[in-house]
Amino acid sequence: MWEQLLLPVLSLSGLSFIFGAGLDLASKKFAVPKDENVDRIREVLPGANCGGCGQAGCDAFAEAVAAGKAPVNGCPVGGAPVAEKVAAIMGVEAETEERKVARVLCQGDCDQTSRRFEYKGISSMYDS
Repeated sequence: MWEQLLLPVLSLSGLSFIFGAGLDLASKKFAVPKDENVDRIREVLPGANCGGCGQAGCDAFAEAVAAGKAPVNGCPVGGAPVAEKVAAIMGVEAETEERKVARVLCQGDCDQTSRRFEYKGISSMYDS
């Protein structure tokens, strides 16, 4: 009985060893070099993935900074402390920038007392 089981087990073990060695060689031959700065920049970012920097997320921002396509102070969530850490990683100086805040200065001419609108369902939205 053991003789019938020995041949399939040995053949599968040999094939798995051969395929494993082939995958190991292929992973070393076709390896894509990665910039070490990308991982270091990603570690100091806040990780909000908000897209406020104009990139798809923190990973994309780290890749853009490492490639020189984005400024080191481009993360609005992290602010100046994160910009200084990213600049230290890249070996440049972080430019200080005044924080930008949206301010809505509406000078509309709508008189609220003369025109009132009472919502009575979806049909009142289209009746004038």
